[in-house]
Amino acid sequence: MNNPQSPATPPAFISTFVATDTPEAPSDMKVIITCRGIGEPYGTNSLSGVTKNLDPKKYLIIELVWSAAFGPVPRWDGNSFTVNVLHAEHALLGLIAKYPGAILLGYSGGAQVAGNVAAQIGEGRHPALTIRAVVLISDPSRHKSQIIGVNRGGQGILGGRYIKSDRFQVLQFSAPGDPISELPEGNALADLAQLITSLSLVDVPAWMEDLRRKALAGVLQFWKRSGVDWWNAYKWSLGYTAHGRHTCYLHEKMQGESVTYAERAATMIAGVR
Repeated sequence: MNNPQSPATPPAFISTFVATDTPEAPSDMKVIITCRGIGEPYGTNSLSGVTKNLDPKKYLIIELVWSAAFGPVPRWDGNSFTVNVLHAEHALLGLIAKYPGAILLGYSGGAQVAGNVAAQIGEGRHPALTIRAVVLISDPSRHKSQIIGVNRGGQGILGGRYIKSDRFQVLQFSAPGDPISELPEGNALADLAQLITSLSLVDVPAWMEDLRRKALAGVLQFWKRSGVDWWNAYKWSLGYTAHGRHTCYLHEKMQGESVTYAERAATMIAGVR
């Protein structure tokens, strides 16, 4: 399904990925493929706070190797988020092919990757691939109807990507005030996000082309809307830059519950059959 957030076809330089350097999964273990967030280190990151609560004798944890970069963050010469996500999606498809019935677990930028792939599988675009569940924490494309716990409204900063749940479980987690996964619809912060998804200092022409394509598609029309509340957009941005709303999932208890988001996610993963 094409949308203004990603090119209609993958870049030509993406080659077929074969997961040959990952361990074999014992028949009595379930596989969890983790997709870390932007700027997080490989190996120990936010998703480690989820998987540490699972029995290591029952689960094989495989981490997706991807850049986890958003343009110049964390490296000034990084590829754009759009390109990095496309690379990561391709790699993730290779891992799912090697580990049929895996559970996908993603956080932030990694949730964008895992959620996109899960949506593709749910739509039947990869009929040979199967997953048991997709577990997303602070998904930038969370659909407003998909959330575990209290639904306070809002959706992902990149818009709502609905994941069909008739073939596998869809478990979405979002914290109050997290602008990445729970931004009110119509908030101007989402318009600003559309301006930078293809930002890369090493490929400025591609960034300009992305802006042109989005403009022609009518995505960048916020200047035409009356009453754009930039002050409210700024206040919501503080949830990411100053108030820790995007990084609270390991230590903050879910609304109305006695467990953290990470603990609840682990419990629900343990219940996946």
